[in-house]
Amino acid sequence: MLTYLTPRKLALYAGILFCFFMLESPIIMWANQIEPMLFGMPFFFLWNLFWWFALTALFLVAYLTNWGSPTKRPTAQ
Repeated sequence: MLTYLTPRKLALYAGILFCFFMLESPIIMWANQIEPMLFGMPFFFLWNLFWWFALTALFLVAYLTNWGSPTKRPTAQ
């Protein structure tokens, strides 16, 4: 099972878990207390948009690299 975990797959797992953590952890309460308006939007709204965009981009990279499929091993003929 561990032979299927390539460095790329581990990096994708780590990035996805980090993005989920930034969206769902208590850190989001800290982001909610910051008052500046960026591009006419509250910081909290931009915080959520940024992490959702990052998470979506990681899922796109994962999909395009077939990260859930096991790596193919050459077969001897």
